[in-house]
Amino acid sequence: MINSMREYVLRRTPGTMHSQGTTQIPSVGHRTTKRKTRELTTNLVAALSLALAATAGQAADIAIQMLDTSKDGPLAFEPVFVKANVGDALVFNPSSKGHTTESLLVPDGAKPWKSGYDKATRITVEKEGIYLYGCEAHRRMGMVGVVQVGQPVNLEAASKAAAAETAHFVMNKDRFSKALAQVH
Repeated sequence: MINSMREYVLRRTPGTMHSQGTTQIPSVGHRTTKRKTRELTTNLVAALSLALAATAGQAADIAIQMLDTSKDGPLAFEPVFVKANVGDALVFNPSSKGHTTESLLVPDGAKPWKSGYDKATRITVEKEGIYLYGCEAHRRMGMVGVVQVGQPVNLEAASKAAAAETAHFVMNKDRFSKALAQVH
């Protein structure tokens, strides 16, 4: 039986039980602080989750230089081999004059490209596979490159196309084969 209003309130209000069997009623400030802490923690976790998801989904820009001379020899794209993810952008920069970039082979469903002379060019790779590209003016001199996007689903076709192109090279005849050897 309830003897007082205080006992009624103590029994009906959630709180902590003491060893004497009485319940301590938390202060309004304590509940407010606890609730605000819980809300702040929830909001912080949500914000961090969104930030991580946004960062994980961001595509990369991959710079490729168009050069007269590189560590791989004359007339080269640097790097000659690039591994990318679907959605990444290849950014071709004309570090030397007189160069272009054009696709020589793209995976099924991918968009081919062709730039103008001395133009920075941005290509977003949207399909998995191997992309072969070259410089229009210097392709026969072996100014070519390879991009692997995700899995090399068209490696056999890329190897055949590279061999056919290489047959016409007057220099840098091993450039495609060295780049394709890096595919995995």
